[in-house]
Amino acid sequence: MLPSLCGAQNEIYPGYKWHSLGNGIYVHAQNNPLAGPVDGNSVVIVNDRGVMVVDTHINPAVARSVIKKIVSITDTPVTHVINTHWHDDHTNGNHAYREAFPGIKIVAHRATLESLMEEWQAMEDQRREAYGSVDVGELRRAADSFEENDPNSAIGYRIYADYVEALLPELSTMELEYPDTVFEDSLVYEFGNRTIHLKWLGRGNTDGDVVVWLPEDRVLVTGDILVAPIPYAFDSPMLDWIRTLEQVATLDAATIIPGHGSVQHDKRYLGLVQSLLESTVNAVRNAHDNGTAYADLANAVDLSEYESEFTDDDPERAWAWRAYYVSPGVKSAWSSLGYPLPVDDVSK
Repeated sequence: MLPSLCGAQNEIYPGYKWHSLGNGIYVHAQNNPLAGPVDGNSVVIVNDRGVMVVDTHINPAVARSVIKKIVSITDTPVTHVINTHWHDDHTNGNHAYREAFPGIKIVAHRATLESLMEEWQAMEDQRREAYGSVDVGELRRAADSFEENDPNSAIGYRIYADYVEALLPELSTMELEYPDTVFEDSLVYEFGNRTIHLKWLGRGNTDGDVVVWLPEDRVLVTGDILVAPIPYAFDSPMLDWIRTLEQVATLDAATIIPGHGSVQHDKRYLGLVQSLLESTVNAVRNAHDNGTAYADLANAVDLSEYESEFTDDDPERAWAWRAYYVSPGVKSAWSSLGYPLPVDDVSK
């Protein structure tokens, strides 16, 4: 019988929680998914003939804490790490797993490997340069000074301070372990007690988004094509994303583990995100047809009917709604519809 981890919160990395879904499936996630450094969920699947880990966190120290938890509950080694996509909050812990389990396979879509090879090192070098001269205390004092009159700025400063504080100690030794097993459409693993399907259902958050489907358990791990409580729309191919979520919805999932945020026990949130994306595309299309310029999109596209559903009138969620979805989302929809972008726009 597989062990349960209920009540083991004191053994988890500070700011994170370990949640058992039963039958050897666990989720390691931030207590607050909007706190910095914004970090992806990591899913641990304990099988008869090997442990599979889906996504490995942004901070290698957090990945190492998950490894300690795994070896404390099972003698079965980690044999596979799956990267659902290339972003560093899902891949930075890869190297920690390779050190702990030298024989593991690191698995991803081919496009994820290509993006990691093209983007990861430059991103981490940029972080090293930016964070090296930052005074965390000064950032936190700035957040406090803005709290009363400009809470949005306070939230932004606080999140930035959290990033620097968590990641700066790791940046000088940060290494990426690249995927060594890649696929195009699907890959199936048999573990004796469980069959695990890796599926590329289409683009959404990136070109190489992979979902992990456990049909016997009816558990689906989505990566960042589904994120709670606020979707991420940075450079997302919006039309493809809509079609990909349609494919996701056809899977008979009773439990959905998003790339960030709370585990979902029905498809209500998935349906809400689908509706939001479709409404965003329609609103941008209407704005374009009415002669709105790209620079004026933010004022022309009204998504207020969804705001309370996603933010629940919480200031932190309201900040994330604007920063993570509305601002990048209307631009992503514009680009996805094929409308011309300004030549100097950095998001094209």
